[in-house]
Amino acid sequence: MQRIAQRYLHDPIDSDLSDEKMVFLSGPRQVGKTTLALQLAGAPDQRHPAYLSWDDVRARPRIRRGEMPPGEARVILDEIHKYARWRGLVKGLYDTREPGQTFLVTGSARLDVYRRGGDSLHGRYHPYRLHPLLYVPPRRI
Repeated sequence: MQRIAQRYLHDPIDSDLSDEKMVFLSGPRQVGKTTLALQLAGAPDQRHPAYLSWDDVRARPRIRRGEMPPGEARVILDEIHKYARWRGLVKGLYDTREPGQTFLVTGSARLDVYRRGGDSLHGRYHPYRLHPLLYVPPRRI
């Protein structure tokens, strides 16, 4: 089995999710947002019930109806920003969630646009931005 390194945001996000806040994880494509989210949810892969992607046409109706996976403490809503009314949907899901359940919302930099003070999600989430890994080869002596 391949071991994946723990990212620098793992512990702070884990702490915020433990406090039952939502976490918005944004960043450029292919930086590892989904991989980090799966690690934080304890999910081995994208087939896990806690993982719901807006890109999956089978998951979209369940998300819109608010059918969150029962018994999952951490639910991943991946690429939800692609839905035009995603903010109201996420607010409703968060406000009516099971006790102890929280959400890790992942997506592009568009999630950052909604950090305004008058936002309907204000006070319900912590924003994080994941940056690409930088490999620095060891120096030769």
